[in-house]
Amino acid sequence: FSAIALPLEAVLYSSAANTWKMPRVCSLLIILAVVTSSCNHNNFAAAKGDTCDETSTCEPSEIHVGDDNMSSTWEFMSAFSKLGTSWNHVIGEYISVVQGADGKEMKGDEYATEVNEALKMIQVMLKESAATSGEDWSFSTSPLDSFGKTIDDILLAFIRWSMVDNYHDNPDDGNSCPLVGGINHPLSETEKINVSKAFRRLTAYQHWMQSVSSDLQDPPLTYQSIKSSLSIFSLHVSHDECDRLVWFINLGKTDLANLKSQSPRETTRMFVWIAHLLFLDEKAQTKGLVVVDDMASIGFWDYMTMLPIQVGISVDRFLISVTPLKAKNVVLMHRP
Repeated sequence: FSAIALPLEAVLYSSAANTWKMPRVCSLLIILAVVTSSCNHNNFAAAKGDTCDETSTCEPSEIHVGDDNMSSTWEFMSAFSKLGTSWNHVIGEYISVVQGADGKEMKGDEYATEVNEALKMIQVMLKESAATSGEDWSFSTSPLDSFGKTIDDILLAFIRWSMVDNYHDNPDDGNSCPLVGGINHPLSETEKINVSKAFRRLTAYQHWMQSVSSDLQDPPLTYQSIKSSLSIFSLHVSHDECDRLVWFINLGKTDLANLKSQSPRETTRMFVWIAHLLFLDEKAQTKGLVVVDDMASIGFWDYMTMLPIQVGISVDRFLISVTPLKAKNVVLMHRP
């Protein structure tokens, strides 16, 4: 995971201090080059020099953009032209990505009262979709064998995504977490599961997987097939005291030369496998995801050119607008 977090409001930029003041309310997470998570009422912490972990509030936070000779807003924005794109294009792409992060409630949606009922309903929706539109619901490119999972496990992940709520705590559900960001809370007894919403997200997942299917076949997507790509990064996954899945990435230990030399196909395969590792974790589905990114020893330009911009945007779209993941906290450590 790698990210530069910037607020949309340019007026918040202080040219004298060369910092971006990031309000507590959700700033736009501009995720450049690698993977990310959504910014929907989740917490974002940025640490420079001093300690900032998932238990800290880090308020008020400031995002410094003045490394690698990025001494002004104009220089920062102009740097995108060297990457073969523009600031406006990247902003537009990420607005589009983030808008699809949480899905929508729509008129005519079908609801269930419990998970088993929702699973049966979404199975019927798959059969009807295959019969009427010829949609391929074989999930042949999904790396299920790598994690000992079935198609039903994928369906349940999207159902749980539709069930949990990022926007308010439900004090009556018996769940609490003292750490920053809290946990996902299930629906109350009076609320129902929006199965149609889960199916729309599942359809977006299937379409994205089909769009890169040629990259995910021959060889099939397995741990052994992406092991060499994974070795480029220093990645660790565990669960915290609130049972949230914690994904720690040490960018300073990334083998940048090997990363930049590998093909976009191999990069896509690696991140698709990682995404399934994350969203097929039941605790990530029910409690949420925490991302911790150590940015020590990496400069602005190396950071910006880790991946081709369009590859990064494509992967980000998959993580934010397609997969059934809800992040509760994002922490950047030792930021430039």
